[in-house]
Amino acid sequence: MDSQLEQVSVDIQKIVYKKAMLHACKYATEDVIGILIGQINDTHVNIVDAYPLFHSRVSLNTLEVSLDIISSELQSDRKIIGVYEARANARGIMSNIAQEILNNINQKQAIVMRISQIEVDDIPLLNAKIVSQNENVKYVINSSSTLEWWVIQDCLKAGLHWKIIDFDAHFENVQLNFRNQYLE
Repeated sequence: MDSQLEQVSVDIQKIVYKKAMLHACKYATEDVIGILIGQINDTHVNIVDAYPLFHSRVSLNTLEVSLDIISSELQSDRKIIGVYEARANARGIMSNIAQEILNNINQKQAIVMRISQIEVDDIPLLNAKIVSQNENVKYVINSSSTLEWWVIQDCLKAGLHWKIIDFDAHFENVQLNFRNQYLE
């Protein structure tokens, strides 16, 4: 059946892993969601950045404002191409808010990065998996884009996950920078 699937290669920059996974670590007992930024076409996806959105209840108004702010800052060759989410309850089903964002993106190959906890040698680790919303598309992560867990571990040891700012925090205090450039 795989031979009938359209294969799309995916490149993921390390900053994407850092922001998404550190967001999930900071709010480990809550569902978190963010958006993925990059370029996308029929054969290739390049995910270049991520913006942490929320870790608590979301209204459509705050979602729209957040997406408008982010869209206004994007370079002309970049756009919102998907979402990442980490579910505290590990149900593996997409949240309504993630589905709403994907509906607004309106792209054949919108990307979903699902972050979950796995165990390797009895040590809990985070795993990021790209999931296709189109049953005719299979994403193939390029080997240069695989997650190097030590990058995240070093950030955790340095306490950088406590500094992650999402839009929940930004809306409480607009002085807080949702871009999280300190990770770059």
